Amino acid sequence: MLEHALVWLAGGSLLAFSGIAFVLLAAVCGIGIQIGDRRIRRRAKGERGHEREGVATIVQGMVGLVTFTLALSIGYAQDRAETRRDLVVTEANAIGAAWLRTKTVAGEEGPAIAKLIEELAKVELAFTIATSTEPEAALNARRSALQDQIWTLAQIVARRDPNDITSNLISALNDMFNAELALRFTFDSRLPLSLSLMLLSGALLAVGAMGYHFGLTEARHPVLVSLLLVMLTGGIAFFLDVNRPRIGMTHVNPAPLVWTIEAFAAPSPPH
Repeated sequence: MLEHALVWLAGGSLLAFSGIAFVLLAAVCGIGIQIGDRRIRRRAKGERGHEREGVATIVQGMVGLVTFTLALSIGYAQDRAETRRDLVVTEANAIGAAWLRTKTVAGEEGPAIAKLIEELAKVELAFTIATSTEPEAALNARRSALQDQIWTLAQIVARRDPNDITSNLISALNDMFNAELALRFTFDSRLPLSLSLMLLSGALLAVGAMGYHFGLTEARHPVLVSLLLVMLTGGIAFFLDVNRPRIGMTHVNPAPLVWTIEAFAAPSPPH
C-alpha cells in the first residue's frame, strides 16, 4: 500500500514528494525530541550522562548507515543513467550506419529500407524523450512493425544479391536492432522503487532517534537540523529522479538521435 502511494506520488511530482518527505522527517524529529525530553526528566541526574552517551553513539551509527546507503543507491542509479546516455549514442550511430548501407544496395529495396529506417529513428526519438510510460506500448508496437518490414526487404535483397554489400547491410541492420533492444532494456532496468521506501523509512528512524537524543540533551539546533532534513530529502528525491528517466528533471539527452534524423534530410554532397 505504501509502495503504491510512493509510486503514484513520485510519478506525479517530485516536488510534492520532497515536500511531504520533509514534513514527515520534521514531524518524526519533533516527536523524538518530545519523547527524549519527557524521559530525561524522569531520570536521576547521575544517570543522564551515561544514557546520553549511549544514545549519541547509536544515533551516529544510524545516520551514517542511512547516508551510506543513500550514496550507494544514487551511485547505482547514476550508473544506469550513464548507460542510457551511452546507448543513445550507440543506437544513433547504428541507425546512421544502417541507413548509409542502404545507399549501396541496388534495386528499389534500398530506398525503401532507408525510408523505413528514417521512420524507425523517429520512433526511437519519441521513445527516448517520452516523459511518461503511457506511450511505450504504442511505440514498441510501431518499432516491431518497422523492424519486420525492414527485415522482410533485407531478406529479398540477400536472396537476390548474396554478396559482400548485402552482407554488410544485414550486419548493420542487426547492429541497429541490437542497439534498440539494449536501449529499451536500460529504460526498464531500474532499481526497485521499494528501495526508495526503505531509504525514507531508514531516514525517518534515524531522524527520530536524533530527535530523541536532542530531547535527552535539551538541545535543539533548529537551523542545522533543518539543513540535515533538506539534504536527506534532496538525496532521496534525487535518487528517484535519476532512477526513473521518464519523470523529474534528469532525462536522457536525445541529441545524437536528433542529429541523425537531421542528417537524413541533408542534401547529398556533389560528386
